Amino acid sequence: MPHAAWAQYGITLLLVGLTALVRYALDPLLFKYPFLVFLPTILVISLLFDRGAGYLAVVLSGLCSAWFFMKPEWALWIAEPGDRLAFLIYMALGFGIAGGANALRRTNEQLRLSWDQLSAVNAEKDLMLHEIHHRIRNDLQQICAQLTLAAHRSGTGQDIVNGTIERIGVLSRVYVRLRRVEGVNIVGSRDFLESLVEDIQLGVVGVRPVAVSAEVDDVDLDMGVAVAVGTIANELITNALKYAFPDGRSGRIDLTFRKEEGECVLRVCDDGVGILSDRPQGTGLGGRIMRQLALQLRGNLDIEPRPEHGLPEHGLKVTLRFPCCREALPDDRPAAA
Repeated sequence: MPHAAWAQYGITLLLVGLTALVRYALDPLLFKYPFLVFLPTILVISLLFDRGAGYLAVVLSGLCSAWFFMKPEWALWIAEPGDRLAFLIYMALGFGIAGGANALRRTNEQLRLSWDQLSAVNAEKDLMLHEIHHRIRNDLQQICAQLTLAAHRSGTGQDIVNGTIERIGVLSRVYVRLRRVEGVNIVGSRDFLESLVEDIQLGVVGVRPVAVSAEVDDVDLDMGVAVAVGTIANELITNALKYAFPDGRSGRIDLTFRKEEGECVLRVCDDGVGILSDRPQGTGLGGRIMRQLALQLRGNLDIEPRPEHGLPEHGLKVTLRFPCCREALPDDRPAAA
């Protein structure tokens, strides 16, 4: 239907004119009913166009009826009192039909719009569920690969269990904070990483004299990126707690996440004992996982002594840099191993 007012009013004028011709042709049969054939036309016009077109149809049909089909003919004056009353009733009825039909049309449009929106939401929900299921499958495959590698390298089953629990915890935090923006599954970095640090502080640090802090910029991360960043952050903090503060030593671990010139920078610093030997502490599994995840992020992972202390035996700084974007990592990438 045309949306321009001149087009709607032009079509209204045409339809009323055609209805008047039909009424004139049927005058021998309908001479007692000057308004009858105009009512369907008013209803159709009001359903098709806006309220103004419906009211115009009522006025035009009333003028045609008074001019052509009511006595005295060819005049807008209505002689008979009964005809004048009938004319007033017709006009009131016509305006009521026009207003009611227009309200019905707008209600129908709103229902159709609501239905379209509901269909779009359902389609979006189905797509999101499909993507989440696909991600869960890939994440479980990644955990299985890590377990297989750990089983070959670790001497104790407890190390495998603890590492698996930590990585599953990272995945659970991602899924809890997952939301949909512009068709992409994203996680807010601030809420995600700060909650990760709080959970480590409560569950791992306990009563040890080690403070863990987080300063995080709020950046939207793709779901796969968030899993990788969270896993690396978890490994770095837990490694610092295991090896940087032996014999109940007190200290501090600081996590920062910044957006710098198109790059996301995750940095974990501690003021512990630093690097004591060239050989990796523990099984080395965590380090291999972190470097594999850094490659998946198209970034790099640097481990160095804290520059503000200068000596290797006073603290460590680990920096992860990768391009800032919300693009999903390819689903067919190999799992970290």
